[in-house]
Amino acid sequence: MGLFDMFKGAPPALTPKLSLAVGLLHMIHADGEVEAEEIGQVLQALGNDKTLFDDAGKYAKSKDVNAFLAESAALLNADQKLCVLLNLLDSLMADGVAAPEEQALFSRFMTAYGVSEETLQPYALGISAKNNRKVLE
Repeated sequence: MGLFDMFKGAPPALTPKLSLAVGLLHMIHADGEVEAEEIGQVLQALGNDKTLFDDAGKYAKSKDVNAFLAESAALLNADQKLCVLLNLLDSLMADGVAAPEEQALFSRFMTAYGVSEETLQPYALGISAKNNRKVLE
């Protein structure tokens, strides 16, 4: 135990909902720049649950992405993994630009969760169509 560990408090226990929130936080931080609209999008994906958002921040500060991936992969069932992945995919595709760091992190999630690109391809096409608001102009 470090000298100042007593001030940290324990991270919240990982749950499926918290897994989504932590995953989204890792994704918006992947490129090193966090925009206000990204935070808003995360909050929207979490149903504006600020407590969940705060808990995700506490968890993410206490454990690195590798520890999170291992823990969430063991916790989530197949449907929950797909839900998290699709929300992450929607987040990284929302602005029309998937930074290399975001793509690399998403690949790590797919590997940890045992989900292939082929499985996600039809969903990615749907998310891309959903986010292409230029067709409405």
